[in-house]
Amino acid sequence: MTLESAEKRSFVTEWGVQQGMHVMGVKTPVEYLQLTKKYRAAEISKLVTQDVLLLAGRHDHLVPLEIFSRQIAALTTVRSLTARLFTEADQAENHIQVGNIGLGLQVIIDWLDRILTYR
Repeated sequence: MTLESAEKRSFVTEWGVQQGMHVMGVKTPVEYLQLTKKYRAAEISKLVTQDVLLLAGRHDHLVPLEIFSRQIAALTTVRSLTARLFTEADQAENHIQVGNIGLGLQVIIDWLDRILTYR
Protein backbone atom coordinates (compact mmCIF):
# COMPACT_ATOMS: atom_id res chain seq x y z
CA MET A 1 0.00 0.00 0.00
CA THR A 2 1.34 3.42 -0.91
CA LEU A 3 1.20 6.43 1.36
CA GLU A 4 -1.25 8.05 -1.03
CA SER A 5 -3.66 5.12 -0.83
CA ALA A 6 -3.26 4.99 2.96
CA GLU A 7 -4.17 8.68 3.14
CA LYS A 8 -7.30 8.03 1.07
CA ARG A 9 -8.35 5.23 3.42
CA SER A 10 -7.78 7.06 6.68
CA PHE A 11 -8.51 10.62 7.66
CA VAL A 12 -6.07 10.29 10.57
CA THR A 13 -3.28 9.19 8.23
CA GLU A 14 -4.05 11.99 5.82
CA TRP A 15 -4.11 14.54 8.65
CA GLY A 16 -0.87 13.17 10.14
CA VAL A 17 1.00 13.39 6.85
CA GLN A 18 -0.37 16.84 6.03
CA GLN A 19 0.42 18.14 9.52
CA GLY A 20 3.89 16.60 9.36
CA MET A 21 4.55 18.27 6.02
CA HIS A 22 3.43 21.61 7.47
CA VAL A 23 5.54 21.28 10.63
CA MET A 24 8.63 20.12 8.72
CA GLY A 25 8.19 22.75 5.99
CA VAL A 26 8.14 20.35 3.06
CA LYS A 27 5.86 20.16 0.04
CA THR A 28 5.37 16.44 -0.59
CA PRO A 29 4.66 13.32 1.47
CA VAL A 30 7.85 11.74 0.16
CA GLU A 31 9.93 14.69 1.37
CA TYR A 32 8.22 14.42 4.75
CA LEU A 33 8.98 10.71 5.11
CA GLN A 34 12.59 11.20 4.03
CA LEU A 35 13.04 13.99 6.56
CA THR A 36 11.52 12.02 9.42
CA LYS A 37 14.18 9.34 8.96
CA LYS A 38 16.74 11.85 10.23
CA TYR A 39 15.00 12.20 13.60
CA ARG A 40 15.97 9.44 15.99
CA ALA A 41 16.30 9.72 19.74
CA ALA A 42 18.50 6.64 20.19
CA GLU A 43 21.76 8.48 19.59
CA ILE A 44 21.02 11.35 21.96
CA SER A 45 18.97 9.66 24.70
CA LYS A 46 22.13 8.49 26.44
CA LEU A 47 23.24 12.15 26.67
CA VAL A 48 20.20 13.22 28.71
CA THR A 49 21.21 13.70 32.35
CA GLN A 50 18.35 15.68 33.87
CA ASP A 51 15.07 14.58 35.42
CA VAL A 52 12.68 13.23 32.79
CA LEU A 53 8.92 12.83 32.68
CA LEU A 54 7.82 10.56 29.85
CA LEU A 55 4.12 10.36 29.01
CA ALA A 56 2.33 8.08 26.55
CA GLY A 57 -1.16 7.01 25.61
CA ARG A 58 -1.90 3.33 25.11
CA HIS A 59 -3.85 4.11 21.92
CA ASP A 60 -1.91 7.08 20.57
CA HIS A 61 -2.75 7.40 16.87
CA LEU A 62 0.62 8.94 15.98
CA VAL A 63 3.21 7.36 18.29
CA PRO A 64 3.31 3.54 18.48
CA LEU A 65 3.24 2.15 22.02
CA GLU A 66 6.56 0.32 21.46
CA ILE A 67 8.31 3.71 21.29
CA PHE A 68 7.44 4.30 24.96
CA SER A 69 9.29 1.17 26.12
CA ARG A 70 12.22 1.79 23.80
CA GLN A 71 12.59 5.37 25.03
CA ILE A 72 12.54 4.24 28.65
CA ALA A 73 15.29 1.72 27.89
CA ALA A 74 17.34 4.32 26.00
CA LEU A 75 17.35 6.90 28.82
CA THR A 76 20.25 5.28 30.67
CA THR A 77 21.93 8.33 32.20
CA VAL A 78 19.00 10.42 33.45
CA ARG A 79 19.00 11.73 37.01
CA SER A 80 15.48 10.37 37.45
CA LEU A 81 12.85 8.94 35.15
CA THR A 82 9.13 9.03 35.73
CA ALA A 83 7.12 7.26 33.04
CA ARG A 84 3.33 7.25 32.83
CA LEU A 85 1.26 5.23 30.40
CA PHE A 86 -2.29 6.52 30.21
CA THR A 87 -4.99 3.92 29.55
CA GLU A 88 -8.67 3.63 28.82
CA ALA A 89 -9.34 3.63 32.56
CA ASP A 90 -7.82 7.12 32.69
CA GLN A 91 -9.79 8.20 29.61
CA ALA A 92 -6.45 9.63 28.47
CA GLU A 93 -5.16 6.85 26.22
CA ASN A 94 -5.00 9.00 23.08
CA HIS A 95 -2.35 11.33 21.67
CA ILE A 96 -1.42 14.06 24.20
CA GLN A 97 -4.02 12.56 26.54
CA VAL A 98 -6.99 13.85 24.54
CA GLY A 99 -10.05 12.70 26.40
CA ASN A 100 -8.64 13.71 29.77
CA ILE A 101 -6.20 16.54 29.21
CA GLY A 102 -6.78 17.69 32.78
CA LEU A 103 -5.30 14.45 34.10
CA GLY A 104 -2.30 14.79 31.82
CA LEU A 105 -1.71 18.33 33.04
CA GLN A 106 -2.14 17.28 36.68
CA VAL A 107 0.49 14.56 36.24
CA ILE A 108 2.89 17.16 34.83
CA ILE A 109 2.18 19.63 37.66
CA ASP A 110 2.59 16.95 40.33
CA TRP A 111 5.87 15.81 38.76
CA LEU A 112 7.18 19.39 38.65
CA ASP A 113 6.19 19.89 42.30
CA ARG A 114 8.11 16.73 43.29
CA ILE A 115 11.18 17.60 41.23
CA LEU A 116 11.35 21.20 42.42
CA THR A 117 10.83 20.18 46.07
CA TYR A 118 13.88 17.89 46.00
CA ARG A 119 16.25 20.53 44.63
